[in-house]
Amino acid sequence: MTSSGTGTAVPAPVGGALRVGVIGPIGGDSFAENILECLPGVGADPVALGPAFPQPASRPVAATLELLRRASDHAGLAYQRRLVAAAERAGINVVVSVDLNLLPATVRELRRRGVRVCMWFPDAVANLDRQRMLLGDYDALFFKDPLLARRLSDLLDLPAHYLPEACNPVRHRPPATAPELPYVVFVGNMYSARARLIGQLLDHGVDVRIYGPAITRWLRDPWLVRQHAGRYVAGEEKAAVFRGAHAVVNALHPAEMQSVNCRLFEATACGGTVLCERREALPGLFDEDREVLAFSTFGELLDRIKWCADDRVAARAVGDAASRRSHVDHTYQHRLTELLEVVL
Repeated sequence: MTSSGTGTAVPAPVGGALRVGVIGPIGGDSFAENILECLPGVGADPVALGPAFPQPASRPVAATLELLRRASDHAGLAYQRRLVAAAERAGINVVVSVDLNLLPATVRELRRRGVRVCMWFPDAVANLDRQRMLLGDYDALFFKDPLLARRLSDLLDLPAHYLPEACNPVRHRPPATAPELPYVVFVGNMYSARARLIGQLLDHGVDVRIYGPAITRWLRDPWLVRQHAGRYVAGEEKAAVFRGAHAVVNALHPAEMQSVNCRLFEATACGGTVLCERREALPGLFDEDREVLAFSTFGELLDRIKWCADDRVAARAVGDAASRRSHVDHTYQHRLTELLEVVL
């Protein structure tokens, strides 16, 4: 196997190139989509297997299917038999699942057919749901939170490993040009803690713009809606938002114990000046003063925002340094090399 230069090649199985199937939803710059796009960079043939359970566009149909899924495994098992058959037809050697709906019985069936199976879980611990991945007899489990990985390994004797998220060097890179945006940005889903923080910033006269999915109905206060750009951003537009903003505020979910999120790697890779809430994993990933501006308190966040607005040249230099670091150390190719070395 050969490498693209952004990761180290992983030895291929005897008889041909390593074929890696990815289970997870595709589209909108999703985790699974980025993994699939970057697998050739480590010499592997990617195969998209889709989500572990149907995801119809119709909300009423999706809600009905979700109730059915939670009530019984029958529908999930029937659907996932197709995934197993598809993996077998494609001659897949390794399955990487990023979907917590993959059932333990399906994992065992894949392994019975000689496929190595791992999960790379991209969310905060609050989203572990029923934790059924812990019952699946995976060859390896990868979590972005080092504390969670350590606890599962030490107490439950699981093959759990720390593996942060990453940037896609093709999609997440500084744009050729970006407008100077006179505000700080939040990119991603809206939840109560983030809404409260944005409200505090607005109360202190900070101009904020929000990009992401529509705000959920119960959180849709007029002041929050006014700051929402009204759209989800991806690709070149997202890169321009990250690069052009005075600062990208990366306020982490309260359930991120020691971990950081994908937004950190994407925004830094695009050359954004990122203000990231401190977590124990952060110093091992970035220089907290030169590449990312960390904060723990609201006062510290306000000071960081003011500095970015007052000294645009210095703020841009932080984004430049962060982009170099992400493209050198934090690409999906680097992570996938590490993942496959463990699994194989």
